[in-house]
Amino acid sequence: MTRRLVSLAIFLAAASALPQDVPKWTAPEADRLRQNPIASSGDVVKRGKALFLKHCASCHGQAGRGDGPAAAYGIVTPRDLTAPAVQARLTDGEIFWKLSTGWRIGNDVVMPAGQEKIGKESDRWAVVHFVRSLRPQ
Repeated sequence: MTRRLVSLAIFLAAASALPQDVPKWTAPEADRLRQNPIASSGDVVKRGKALFLKHCASCHGQAGRGDGPAAAYGIVTPRDLTAPAVQARLTDGEIFWKLSTGWRIGNDVVMPAGQEKIGKESDRWAVVHFVRSLRPQ
């Protein structure tokens, strides 16, 4: 019971510190228009999934639903990457840009910059292919 109260207190403190106007997080147009230069294959998606599970699942969850164990502690709720509207709205280039550059609001890291942990561009593009594989069939 005490652990739940502590978790709730941390969550409420983080929520009260949430900026009034969370800025939109939009990739520059040139980045939005980028095409994935890596052809999709089972091996590429598998590599992207392994990297996603290692670097992204703590917030986005293992299935990409935004329900990872660290999701409740952020100042912005992670996106459900399986949602049809999210999949339709985001281009491959925008996913790559967001994954690469990350997002900060002031001094708070909303999403870490993936290029620091996933140094190879081809690996980040593989993560994009994995994210695309999360689309509902």
